[in-house]
Amino acid sequence: MKKAKTTNRPSIYQTVTDRIVHSLKAGVIPWEKPWKTPRFAGSPSPRNFFTGKPYRGINVMLLWSSNFSSPFWLTYKQAHELKGHVRKGEVGTPIVFYKQLPPDKKTEENKDEDERAPFLLCRYTVFNVEQCDDLTLPEIEQPTPTPEVDENEVCEGIVTAWENRPALHLASPTEHRAYYRPGMDSVHMPARSRFVDAPHYYSTLFHELVHSTGHSSRLNRTFGDRFGDELYSKEELVAEIGAAFLCAIAGIANEYTDRNTTAYIQNWISKLEEDNRLVIHAAANAQRAADCILGKTFELTMQATAETEND
Repeated sequence: MKKAKTTNRPSIYQTVTDRIVHSLKAGVIPWEKPWKTPRFAGSPSPRNFFTGKPYRGINVMLLWSSNFSSPFWLTYKQAHELKGHVRKGEVGTPIVFYKQLPPDKKTEENKDEDERAPFLLCRYTVFNVEQCDDLTLPEIEQPTPTPEVDENEVCEGIVTAWENRPALHLASPTEHRAYYRPGMDSVHMPARSRFVDAPHYYSTLFHELVHSTGHSSRLNRTFGDRFGDELYSKEELVAEIGAAFLCAIAGIANEYTDRNTTAYIQNWISKLEEDNRLVIHAAANAQRAADCILGKTFELTMQATAETEND
C-alpha cells in the first residue's frame, strides 16, 4: 500500500512570527513606520478595496510591513469582480483570519448555551492595488506638514473624548519620565515643550494610554511586576502596537516617531522567536485597547471579514 505524502508545513503562528522577525532584523519596525508619502486619501490603515472594511489586529502589521504606498488590498477573485486583474508574476501577501469550525452534531444537543464551536486560525492571500491593472483607484493625497510640539486637534480629540480615561498629569515642569501608574490609575508625562515635535509627544502619550486600558476597570490585562519579565514584555509590545494604531488613525505617524533603540528591537526579536503566538495575541490586545480608547465596542469580526473576502 502506498504511503500518503506528508508535508511539514510551519504553523500559521510561526509563519507570521517569521515575517515580523525578518522585518525587525532588517531594521523595519512594522508597527512604528508602516507607511510612505504621498498617500491615498483616507486613513493609512490597510483596508479591503472591495468591501471597504479595515483589516484588524495582526493583519494591520502584516500589511503595513509591505513596500506599497496604497492601503488598499483585495483578493485575486475580488480584482476580477471589479473588472481588473492582478498582473502576471505578482506575489501576494498572506494574511490570517479565524474560521469557526462546524459544531459537532453529537455534542450540539448537550452543550451549554454559552459554549460555541472553536475557531481555527487560517490564512489567505491578498494583493495590493498597486499590483493590479484596470482598477479605478482613489486620488493621491499629498501630506500636510506636521506641526511641531503644538497641540494636534485630532490627537487631542482622541484623548479628551475618552470618557473613562485615567487621570492625566501632562504639564509638570519637573517630570522627566513617561509612565502609567496602575495603583493610581494615572498617566504621567514630561511637559509638551520637552518633546522634539508633536508626533513624538502624542505617540508617547498614546503608548501610556494603551497601558492604562489594562486597568481592572477597563480591559483588565495583567501587568508584569518588573522590567524584563514575561508579562512586562508582552504588555510593552501591546502598548507599542496600540500606540501605532492610534498614530495611524490620527494621521501623525512619520519616520521620526520611532522611539526604539537597537537593543530594544533585538529584545523583541528574541521574545518573538521564543513564543510564536506572542505577536498575534499582542496585536489582538492592542486592537482592543485602541477600540477602548476610541469608544468602540470590540467584537470578534475576523470571521465576518473572512466571509466578505469571497476568497
